[in-house]
Amino acid sequence: MAKRVLNCESGPVTGQARSEATKLFILEEFTPLFHTAEYGSLPDAVRLRYNQLHALYFNEQVAFFEQEMLSPALRALARMALPPPLAKGVREFCEEEQRHTAMFRRLNQQAAPELYARSNYFFVGIGPVGRAAVREVCRQPRLFPVVLWLALMQEERSLFYSSVCLQHSALLDSRFVAAHRAHLADEVGHVAWDEELLEWLWPRTGRALRVLNARLLNWLVGEFFLLPKRSGLHVVQRLAREFPELESSALCRAMAGLSVNAAYLCHLYSRTITPRAFDRFDRHPEFALLSRTLPGYVPSPA
Repeated sequence: MAKRVLNCESGPVTGQARSEATKLFILEEFTPLFHTAEYGSLPDAVRLRYNQLHALYFNEQVAFFEQEMLSPALRALARMALPPPLAKGVREFCEEEQRHTAMFRRLNQQAAPELYARSNYFFVGIGPVGRAAVREVCRQPRLFPVVLWLALMQEERSLFYSSVCLQHSALLDSRFVAAHRAHLADEVGHVAWDEELLEWLWPRTGRALRVLNARLLNWLVGEFFLLPKRSGLHVVQRLAREFPELESSALCRAMAGLSVNAAYLCHLYSRTITPRAFDRFDRHPEFALLSRTLPGYVPSPA
């Protein structure tokens, strides 16, 4: 199984097409283990299963963010005195997020009914109490506009991922291709709405609160949206249970090594993958601290 390398600045090089019986669920470049030395030594069947498990986890992540974080914020924003066109857009935005969540959950249930018979979350390890706490924070976008900055980053990255997956759709399971196509169709508008909401809300946020939210964003990205930790490690642990010949601890150590893999880290967020978010960070000096966490981000001179 030949590796393809995605360059942050230019995009992927196509690989050999696979038979219908061995379709990937997501491009290999978009999985963390692909960027480790250990990946090359894994048998094809193990790589394929890892790819499928990670794609299911990726869908969980998207659904979690859209349902548990962004949707409560959008509902709260819809109750504010927004300009009428933006208020209408927020309502549409929220409705589309509900469709996206349902789509990704349905896809996971179809692709792996044994994992999702009891819950929509198999890899994401946050229980009902934790989800309720997250929702409560996100219901206060006046205090925590950080959720909109996260939304811009995550949705812009998702836009890039879906676009590249569609360029290489012959490699992927047709159900996942259809999901990427549907998601891409709406995500362009969502990124625009994220920016409009930030244009309206961020100038209305006091200086001290802006600094606090920038620091919170930096922490959240480093703790939950960068390296595979906790839930991300559940993927390779599940893989090791399905293939007992694998050493789970070795796979986890390989994943931990990604913390010093600049190529992998800029593969997540860069001026190619998240250009609008980075451009907006440049406009606000409080976000300069992100350069400590995101190797792909170097503030541009004013």
